[in-house]
Amino acid sequence: MELRENREIRLGLIGLGTVGQGVLELLEQQGSFYASSLGLRFRVTAVAARRQASLDRVATPGVFKTLEPLDLARRDDVDVLVEVAGGEDAALPWVESALASGKHVVTANKALLAKHGATLFPLAASRGRALLFEAAVGGGIPIIRTLQDSLVANDIEGLACIINGTCNYILTQMTERKESFDAALAEAQRLGYAEADPGFDIDGWDALHKVALLASMAHGRSVDYRKLSVEGIRTISALDIRMAEELGYVVKLLGVVERTASGKILAAVYPALLDKRHQLASVNGVLNAVYLKTSAAGPLLLTGAGAGKLPTASSVLSDLVAVARLDETPPPSLEFFAADRAADLLSIDELETEFYLRLTTVDKPGVLSRVTGILGDEGISIRALSQKPEHDPENVPVIILTHAARNARVMAALRKIDALDVIREPTRVIRFYK
Repeated sequence: MELRENREIRLGLIGLGTVGQGVLELLEQQGSFYASSLGLRFRVTAVAARRQASLDRVATPGVFKTLEPLDLARRDDVDVLVEVAGGEDAALPWVESALASGKHVVTANKALLAKHGATLFPLAASRGRALLFEAAVGGGIPIIRTLQDSLVANDIEGLACIINGTCNYILTQMTERKESFDAALAEAQRLGYAEADPGFDIDGWDALHKVALLASMAHGRSVDYRKLSVEGIRTISALDIRMAEELGYVVKLLGVVERTASGKILAAVYPALLDKRHQLASVNGVLNAVYLKTSAAGPLLLTGAGAGKLPTASSVLSDLVAVARLDETPPPSLEFFAADRAADLLSIDELETEFYLRLTTVDKPGVLSRVTGILGDEGISIRALSQKPEHDPENVPVIILTHAARNARVMAALRKIDALDVIREPTRVIRFYK
C-alpha cells in the first residue's frame, strides 16, 4: 500500500535544546527526500520552550511559539506532539493531554516513561494513538524497533547494555589513560559529557530508567525501575581498573536483564567485570551498546551513539515516519506496561555469579584468616586472593576473587567483614558478567 501523495503531518515540538534543534535540522535536511520518496511532508506548526531566546531562534514563518507546552497538546493544527524537553514529571500533563485529544506522541523522555508508562501506554491504547520512544533508549541505536519488529521470531533470553555514555567515557579514560575516577570525571565535565552535578549518570539512575524500559519491551511485562537494584561507579578506583586488566577483564557499568526458567525477570544496573573477548568489552568512550541473547538469531550486538543532537534526532524522525505509516501497519500494543501486567521480578539477592572484592585493612597477622573464615561460614569459596603492597600499613588493599556465589550470601558476609575493627572502609564489590 502506497502512502498518500503529499500527505502533510503537522508537528508540535516541545523542547528546543540540543535534541530539539537536531529534530528541526534533520527535518530541513531530509524534507525533500520524505516528500519525493515517501509522499510525506512534515511541517512544524507550533513550538514550545522554557526560554524566549530559544523560541526567537525559530525563524520559520507561521510557526506558533509559546512558553506554555500545554498549549501545543491542545492545538487543532498539531497531529503529532514531539516531546524532547525531558523531566519525569513536568512532561506528564503535556503527553496525557495530547493523547486524550487524539494526537500521537513521539518522545525521547526515558524518565517520563519509566515513571509514568503504566499510565501513559494504556491511555494511548485506549485512544488508538501511538506513543513511540525510539530516542528514549540508546539515542541513535534502533533497539526499540528491533525488539518490536525484527526479533519477533525470538525469545529474548537475556540482555546486557552499556547505556550511559558518561559512565562509559569515565571508565574508558581510567582504563586507557590510567586516570583516577576524579580526573576522568573532571575531563568528562570539561568536554560536556557529564553535568556539573553528575549524580544521575554516575550513580546509575539514567541507566536504570532505560533498563526498565528495555526489560519491559523484551519480555512484554511492566518493569518498575523503582523496584530494581542500582549501583553506580563512584567507588571504582584506579586499582580496580588495574587489577581487572591484569586478570584479562575490563570494568563497565552494565544494565543486565535475565529471565529464569520459571519466567521471573532479574533486572539491575551495576559495575561489572567483562572478559576482554566479550563483544561489549570493546565498546568505549561515549558509545552505547545493547547485547542481546536471542533464541533463534543467537547473540546480537547493537552499538552506536547513545546521545547527541543528530543521533537522537534520527530516532525521533524514525518514529515520525512510523506514525505516518500507521494506516498501513498499526504499532504493536504496549498495553503490557500497565500496572496490572507487572513482571514477576527476581531480587538481585538471587543473582548467582562470581565476585571481585577489594578490602582495605591493616597489615596485621590473622586478618586474612578472619576474613576468609567469614566467607567460608557463608558458603563462599575463594578462587584467588592477593594482598597488594602499599606504603601505608594501616590501609592495605586485599583483592579476593570468589567462585560463583549467591549475591545475598556475599552481601551478608561483607556486612560481617566490614564490621571488623581491622577494616578501614567498606568493601568494594564488582560482579563478573559472563
